[in-house]
Amino acid sequence: MSQSEARIRVSRALRAVGIIGVVLGTTTVILSALLYVQENDFSIFYTYLSDIGNTAGWPQAVFNSGMLIAAPVRYLFLVLLVFQLRHVGAGKAFSLFTLSIGALVVVGSIGMSAIPYSLSLVLHKMSALVYFFGVVILQSLIGAQEWRCRLPAVLPISSLAVVAIYLIFAVLLSLVGKVEGITRNTPVIWEWLAFCSLMFWLIAHATVLGNVRTRRDSMSRN
Repeated sequence: MSQSEARIRVSRALRAVGIIGVVLGTTTVILSALLYVQENDFSIFYTYLSDIGNTAGWPQAVFNSGMLIAAPVRYLFLVLLVFQLRHVGAGKAFSLFTLSIGALVVVGSIGMSAIPYSLSLVLHKMSALVYFFGVVILQSLIGAQEWRCRLPAVLPISSLAVVAIYLIFAVLLSLVGKVEGITRNTPVIWEWLAFCSLMFWLIAHATVLGNVRTRRDSMSRN
């Protein structure tokens, strides 16, 4: 198989996995939220995603199951993304470090979903911090590499947007109860923005890097 054929196959796989990730993520959140509001008050200003995952019954079953399935799907997307970035100039060290950090992010994501805070608040919060701070490091690496490789601006910008939003949420979450004025509800909206920014990031990367007609020259920014 030629290098161009291999790249086309990776592109197609990346686009397919990206679409699956977006559909799985949005469907899980929307469906579990609809189930949650049947018996609970809901607002993106005071309802954490983990509140839905901690609500016994269908909200918890749908949300946690969906998130557990989504975690390895997103890691597969990351592996394919790294392959694509290698084609446009990313180095081996970047690839290994990115995949290592990505594995920690998956562990944190699985921990949040498998351990509701009612079961163990300490383990749930530790998993959340590993996940969110891990995403900050991961997306910083990806965004910087995309900028260095002069890929279309939407890619590094979407990566750095995820960094900014996730960092704000992670910092606020870690300061709840420790700093006056930062209450339990303060970080909530940022968690929802973090989810939306990640879905947009997946769509942007699946669209641009998943285009089988893409070539390095055509992907470069003017």
